[in-house]
Amino acid sequence: MTTHKQIISELETELLKRDEVSGNLFEQLEFAIGLCKIALDRMRELVVKEGFLDKNSEIHFFKKIKPIVYSKLLYYQAVFDIESIRQNVDRKNLKKFFQREQKKLLKFMKKNYVKVQYYRCDHNYLDEKYFTRNNEKIPLEAKDNQSLFNEDFFSCRDHTFSVIMAKEMLIKYISKEIEEIEHPEGKDQVMSKSNLSWTDSKMDAYEFIYGIYYAGSVNHGKATISDLAEAFEKMFNIELKKDIYHAPSEMVQRNEPAKYLSRLVAIIRRKMNNKLR
Repeated sequence: MTTHKQIISELETELLKRDEVSGNLFEQLEFAIGLCKIALDRMRELVVKEGFLDKNSEIHFFKKIKPIVYSKLLYYQAVFDIESIRQNVDRKNLKKFFQREQKKLLKFMKKNYVKVQYYRCDHNYLDEKYFTRNNEKIPLEAKDNQSLFNEDFFSCRDHTFSVIMAKEMLIKYISKEIEEIEHPEGKDQVMSKSNLSWTDSKMDAYEFIYGIYYAGSVNHGKATISDLAEAFEKMFNIELKKDIYHAPSEMVQRNEPAKYLSRLVAIIRRKMNNKLR
């Protein structure tokens, strides 16, 4: 049976291929937008058909799961709009253009500080009101996305959380563009490599990364498995993203799924016991 996590995993795998689809940025963005819409529609069908086991699972879906996909859709749509306008901005005024866009995003974050704080601090005291269905009318901007126009697939704050997540991604995107305008000489330079190298197996690295991912240890659980793999790659000079989504099935098939992590626990315990003697 298809699960929401499978849909997210498949989406992130396909999004990694967008550069292979075309050398044209707008075609890449249209490809990404289409993938996100398909993933959302699959999630909607699953929610309508299967529902939720209880209120907690409903809250978890609308607070944690749906925004992962919906925020990506909003992000790619926003980047498409920004890049479309960019075509008509001369090079001399490009930095000012991005700074204005950045200012709009920061103004939104400041204006919606209470909502942003609830999201970033992972508060839960209003979760039942915010992330269960049929509490408020669907906002007009959500109705623009046909796959979302269904009261069985909407809570009053999953849209808000998705918007905040998308704007955080846009802030990073615009900051990078400004950095490249200010330092064009560094745009095509390869980032200096770390002097650290992972010397255990790739599967050991996958175990470690998935342990962090499932525990929600980075960015209050909002970092994707792709984000974590990319950070791990840069830190330890190892290629991981290509097979990152196939790793769980391989781990499950082993006699001990968390073999590497179990070994780490045993080593730490042994070292601690030796120090206590």
